[in-house]
Parts: sequence; structure tokens; C-alpha cells
Amino acid sequence: MDVEAAIAALRKVAIDQLVGHHVGSDRLIQLGLDALLSGVDCPSLPLLAGLNRAEEPDSQELFRQVMAELRLIPDDLPTLPIPRAWALVRWWAQLIVDGVLDVRSGGHYIYWYGWSEIPYDQSEPLQPLISSIVQHQDTAEYWATWDTGYTSRVLDAQTKVVDEARTFVQAWPASEPRSGR
Repeated sequence: MDVEAAIAALRKVAIDQLVGHHVGSDRLIQLGLDALLSGVDCPSLPLLAGLNRAEEPDSQELFRQVMAELRLIPDDLPTLPIPRAWALVRWWAQLIVDGVLDVRSGGHYIYWYGWSEIPYDQSEPLQPLISSIVQHQDTAEYWATWDTGYTSRVLDAQTKVVDEARTFVQAWPASEPRSGR
């Protein structure tokens, strides 16, 4: 595993924790070890990677320190649910635009953990992005072995998601969108 892949794995687990998924201590320690062996460097990473079974309870806090040191997650997320959802959607959209988060994963997070937390009457700014995410998912999931145009349709759908994510991020820089532009 190279450094970029190790950082991507760390970020994915950090996002999973942000949306409420429990990640076991054994997995956090293994991620830390994999990242360390891949050449990722930050002060808390050797501590996380070197935990033994008796020290497993320390893994959650050490993992948070690693995430903060590597700046893999926003450190200024709002605590209120709706502003937090907007901040996460914007962050995930930016990660998609930057190519840091793949369209499938980013779309999943935006749809299930962002848009679902935003009241419908406030979600108008997200509609084009959500539509492109759903279209991408539909395109990627339904295919047949004789479908010669499948790959190009999936790539077109991915491009559409990236374009809509870029439009969203540009239209709504760093602050919570309001319904109606």
C-alpha cells in the first residue's frame, strides 16, 4: 500500500465514524500499522500502531489524534444536526471535486448522511447534485454483459456528479445554504 492509499483508508474510516458507524479497536490499530508501514508520518501514528491488546481502549482517542494531525477531517463541524449536515455535504462534495473521494462513496455519504438529515423544504440547493448521484448509482448498478456502452455511460454519469458537486461547492462556499438562491 502506498502513502495515498493508506491516507485514503484512514479518511474512509474517519468518515464512517463521523456518520456514526462503530469501528473496532483492532481495525483502527491495523489501519495505523498499515499507514505507518506505508510511510505516513505523524506523531500519534506510531503510538496507535503499537498498541497491544491491553491498550486497545486507547485506540479511539489515538485515532482521533492521528486524524487531527493529518487534517483528514474538518475540525470545525457544527454541533447542530442541520448545519452539520450542510457542512458535511459541502466537504464531501469538495472531496469528490478534488478526486480525494470516489464518486460512489462520496455520493453514498451525501445521499444517506447529508441530504437525509436536511429538511426537504431546505434541500433545493442539493437537488441537482442528488439527481446526478442517483443517476450514477442507477447507471452503475444496472448492466448486462452484452452492454457495450456501459463503461462510457458510467464515466459520463461520474463526470456529471463531479460537475454538479463543483457547481454546488462554488454556489455555496463554506456557509450553510439557504432554501432559494
